Amino acid sequence: MELRDTGELIGFTGLAVPLFLPEVLPAVEIGWRLGRPYWGKGLATEAARAVVGRARTGFGLKRLVSIHIAGNEASARVMVKLGMRLDRETVQPDTGRPLRVYALDL
Repeated sequence: MELRDTGELIGFTGLAVPLFLPEVLPAVEIGWRLGRPYWGKGLATEAARAVVGRARTGFGLKRLVSIHIAGNEASARVMVKLGMRLDRETVQPDTGRPLRVYALDL
């Protein structure tokens, strides 16, 4: 992700297969990471909406998931804004960290 006005790199948004969480497979995950100065500005939501649109029209996907560490309510809010719903609560197999999985039927 880059800021339109300056071209400054601020993070990324994209699709990946969440191999770290086999219980949700087969699946495609939408995810994002932004530098801290860019949190809370709606940038993750804007970029994620564009990726969801592309997933819906360009890749033939039927469903997306998004996964966050329990307690990361900012990411949960983005997921809800995308129309995702809580699918399950689980733990990351290799670390035991509590996770929440959201899903969106396309």
